[in-house]
Amino acid sequence: MATQLPTQQDILDSLQDDHECYLKLINRLNDEEQQTPFTPEGWSVKDFLSHMSYYKAATRMLIVAYTHDQPLPPVMLSGDEGNEEAREMDKGLSLPQVRNYWEETHMHLTHVVADELDDETLKEEVRTPWDEDITEPLCTIVASICEHDAEHFELIDQYFEVGK
Repeated sequence: MATQLPTQQDILDSLQDDHECYLKLINRLNDEEQQTPFTPEGWSVKDFLSHMSYYKAATRMLIVAYTHDQPLPPVMLSGDEGNEEAREMDKGLSLPQVRNYWEETHMHLTHVVADELDDETLKEEVRTPWDEDITEPLCTIVASICEHDAEHFELIDQYFEVGK
């Protein structure tokens, strides 16, 4: 039995859910809490927001290139190596800069999905931003970014009890 691919509306709903989690998070936690490491690896909320933005920006660049018949951007570093490199690059950003980065990349990705990706285009297969050898429907790539955000927001919520 084939699984149902996410539609444009499904993805827009997921992006909206992620945005609501983000707003709840930044309104519930003060600046100090957002910058305090809380994972065994030493990651803070600020680190997670920057990390999510890194993946979202790469996904958006891939979609824009693909939908405008341009060469696809190089595959981003991913996994532990990519996460650490992105974290080091973004370490110098202030908390407001990281929040702006998250908001801008999220808004741009939402607009690209709404404006460039109808349900048929979302079914088209393209290589993922994070692996040269994996090809997936665009809808699966964008849905995985939404799930990625949701997983991180859930981890943050479990630690800080943001949803309470």
